[in-house]
Amino acid sequence: MIEFSCPSCGHGFRVPPEAAGQVGTCRKCTTKFRVPTPKPDPSSDGADEARKPFSVEEMREHLRNSLDGTVPRRLVNIGYQLSLLAVAFFMLLLPMLYVGVIAGTCFGLYFYCVDIMPALMETLPRGRGAVLGMGIYISPIVGGGIMVLFLIKPIFFTVVSGRAPRQRSISKAAEPVFFELVERICAATRSPIPRRIDVDYNVNASASLRRGLRSLFSRDLVLTVGTPLIAGFNTRQLAGVLAHEFGHFSQGGGMKSMFVIRSINLWFARVVYQRDAMDEGLDNAIRDSDWRISLFLLVGKLFVYLSRGVLWTFMMVAHAVSCLMMRQMEFDADRYEAHVAGSAYFAETSKRLQKLSLGQQAVYRVVIEELGQQGLITDLPGLIAEGADKVSAEDWKRSQKQIAEGESDLFATHPSDEKRIKAAQAQDAEGMFQLEVPARELFKNFDKLCEGTTMDFYRNELGIMLKPGQLQG
Repeated sequence: MIEFSCPSCGHGFRVPPEAAGQVGTCRKCTTKFRVPTPKPDPSSDGADEARKPFSVEEMREHLRNSLDGTVPRRLVNIGYQLSLLAVAFFMLLLPMLYVGVIAGTCFGLYFYCVDIMPALMETLPRGRGAVLGMGIYISPIVGGGIMVLFLIKPIFFTVVSGRAPRQRSISKAAEPVFFELVERICAATRSPIPRRIDVDYNVNASASLRRGLRSLFSRDLVLTVGTPLIAGFNTRQLAGVLAHEFGHFSQGGGMKSMFVIRSINLWFARVVYQRDAMDEGLDNAIRDSDWRISLFLLVGKLFVYLSRGVLWTFMMVAHAVSCLMMRQMEFDADRYEAHVAGSAYFAETSKRLQKLSLGQQAVYRVVIEELGQQGLITDLPGLIAEGADKVSAEDWKRSQKQIAEGESDLFATHPSDEKRIKAAQAQDAEGMFQLEVPARELFKNFDKLCEGTTMDFYRNELGIMLKPGQLQG
């Protein structure tokens, strides 16, 4: 039986375990409350392992009883809206500045050829000095031409990507309970229901536009959930993380603006850092050509570095500005997590997520070692969850120090955990969903999913194509 007291008048209640998470009304003071989920007794000597998992109908009934409300709306202040518009305007201005750099370079070449070059030609010395002088006068034209060519090429040529990561989707028919959890969280957060749900091998969850730019003006989403989260989380933690992700899409124009901002950031990064056959061709020409031609080409390469330096400045300013907005949006998404899973539970979920990340790092090292001995694992998510339970105090302290250093950086995309926990606790939300059983109980075929995402890991990260029979325990 579950024993608890009314949070308002202190009247005691005693109800069966099946009532956990349900909403009731106190008979004495008429205060509404939610029946708490009992904590496992540490002295029960394995009683938690002996608990019979919920059936599909029992779990769906619990979801219906728990996730029956919506997260309170919060009016977005005018300052936040104006700052979002300012960031979006600044990011859209950057491509115009990029075109301006190209136009300015072209105008500079034209001005040099029409106004400066003729005057310089009149001052050419005679004899061998004329050849040297002509080379010096022509070098800005060669360098500027190469610079324009390298600035224009990213507009017309895209990156040739490698093999696309394997996409592993799940269906509502195969996993009805998990789909019901997703749908009810979407209703609670007023977010569109995803068109597709994918699973992968990362310690992460994300909700994104399914077709990228083509989904920008629609409600076409895809949810991706890492199986290590399912293996290492309980149902309350997983529900909170999902509410956080869908909370981003409840931000309406903010999330779509961030998609545009991120796309522009990635494009600038490609312009600055991408190296292709044209770069290799220029390097080979400098190395293999006659030294006099190589000098001209070196001037061109110097101009290319100069242009990329200007664009790198654009990119870093854009990244810093967009990170400021992203940190603000994380606070807003955390509000949804607090209302779904509880303000007081936010810190516990954050801590568990960090430990799963440490477990993933440790397991990846083991995977590489096993690979050298011709060994393969069959349950990567399960090993990551076990690794999270074995994180040492020293590793945890080192991780906290690294996180604190990164969060204070100008380019941090997330606020510090301390600030996020404080903001979540300020919501003072009890939490709509408080069931704390292993998240894997939401799935009928979780072991099969773990095997599949483990194979995806070998394929995508290590280039090893496997069949199910090749995996070992």
